[in-house]
Order: sequence, then structure tokens, then C-alpha cells
Amino acid sequence: MKFPLSDRLYWYLMDDMPPSLQKLLLSARQKHFPKGQIILYEGDVPSEAYIIKSGAVKLYDIDDQGNEKILHIIKAPALLPFAFFSGGTEPIRWFYTALTDCDAYVLSKAKLLHTSRADGALAIALMNAFSIDVHELLTRLSSLSKTSARLKLLAALKFLVVLHAKERRSGWWRVHFAASHQLLADMSGITRESAAVVMKELHDEKIVRNPRITILEINRQKLFDS
Repeated sequence: MKFPLSDRLYWYLMDDMPPSLQKLLLSARQKHFPKGQIILYEGDVPSEAYIIKSGAVKLYDIDDQGNEKILHIIKAPALLPFAFFSGGTEPIRWFYTALTDCDAYVLSKAKLLHTSRADGALAIALMNAFSIDVHELLTRLSSLSKTSARLKLLAALKFLVVLHAKERRSGWWRVHFAASHQLLADMSGITRESAAVVMKELHDEKIVRNPRITILEINRQKLFDS
């Protein structure tokens, strides 16, 4: 049985969703997470796995001063938690929180593991998706070693324009969710004040713009030329 086109997931490097996964998702319950709701807590050892159907999820930890440090922003069709791929028997080390309203399929971890072990196509599809997320996560972590606030923020904007934006017109790409100065600061490892200063510079250089206060658009070509 096929999902309706509007209800199907895109699987990286796969022409179509593996049939075994279609079967699992047809019987899976779905759960809605409003923006700001924690999906998984640091220290959890969940018995269930989540496949993101829509929306964006932030992966982060909290430092000793209570500040969020965003490690990654995850989109559909990611499988959470990432620890699933290492057996998922150790406590989660980070928080997963809905950055936007999110919908997810909820699956028994044991059942998904059993099915993926029996179906090579499913295992490959899951690992392909996971490997892309790990690559982006490592790229994100590498960007935090940049020496200036500007370079750190430029790296965060490149991440957003590549993975979380859609082209609008004349080379401008709109980020799918509200990207406040605080969010950009948490992504870049800088203060909100520093993020505001750099964003003003980039706005003057016509690399970014805000058609409305909650909307961020990025000139992709100028960003990568900067």
C-alpha cells in the first residue's frame, strides 16, 4: 500500500520509501509536538523512536549558565534519537525540542530494529539519512571553531540556506522558521548582542533581509561569495 503523495516521506538516495517502512508507518501512531515542546530529554532512555513527518527539531545541550548550545537543526524524515543507531541503550546526552510545530510517527524501537535487521533496503535507507545528518552535524561543530563572530554567523547562515530554506525570487532564499538573533546566537556560540551587530552588517551588505520581523531571507550567492 502506498501513502498518498501529500503524506509520503522523501528518503535520501532512495527512489521510494522501503515497503517495510511503509507498513510500519501505516500502523504507527502519530504525535503532534507544538513549538517549544521537549520531545526527548537529556538522560532519557526511550523505548520508542520518532520519525519526523513535518517541522523542525533542535538538538542542543545547556551549559552551566543555563544557555542553550544548538548543535543541529533536524528536519523530516530524520529518525530520533540519533542514539538509535548505536543501540540506544545509553541515556541520551542532549535535548530534542520542537523548533516549530512538528508531527512525528511514533514507533517501537525494538520493532524498528527487528525490521531493519531483516530488511537490508530499510537499513540502508535509515543509514543513508543518518549519515547525511551526521555530516551536517560535524560541519556545524567545525564552524564553531571559527575565530570571529562574523565567521561563526556566516557558517550558521550557510547551514540554514542549504538545509532549511526555499528559493523565493531573485536569488533570495527564505528560512522555513523564525530565525531570531537569539536562535542564531545559540547556533553560533556567540552572544545575542554580537549576533545582532553582525546581522546589521549583513543586512547593510544585502546578504540578509527581513521582509517581516519573523522572516529571514538570505541571498545565497552573496552569502557564499562573502
